[in-house]
Amino acid sequence: MQLLTPETLRSLPPVILPKLISLFSSTTPPLLTEIRQHATQGEWQAMAQAAHKLKGSCVSLGAEPMANICKSLQHKGEANDSSGVDEEIATLTALYPLTLAALQSM
Repeated sequence: MQLLTPETLRSLPPVILPKLISLFSSTTPPLLTEIRQHATQGEWQAMAQAAHKLKGSCVSLGAEPMANICKSLQHKGEANDSSGVDEEIATLTALYPLTLAALQSM
């Protein structure tokens, strides 16, 4: 599985990439926690909002697999659909350190 879209990363000014990666590393863990907590509590709209925030970060860095899961979680939250949410959150959480490592190795 390709964790990053190279074209997206190449389109970013090299001077800001380290700052974006730093922001991603500091903001993603709290958002993952927020997504998980809202899902556990059945707060689907709040989960959707947190997933939307994380999706934006992922898209801007070319982290397509994470962005796609966030998009799915956002739609499920907006539809109050709990099906498969726990599995998607587990996958998203597992992808985060791999994606961060790939970004940091650039």
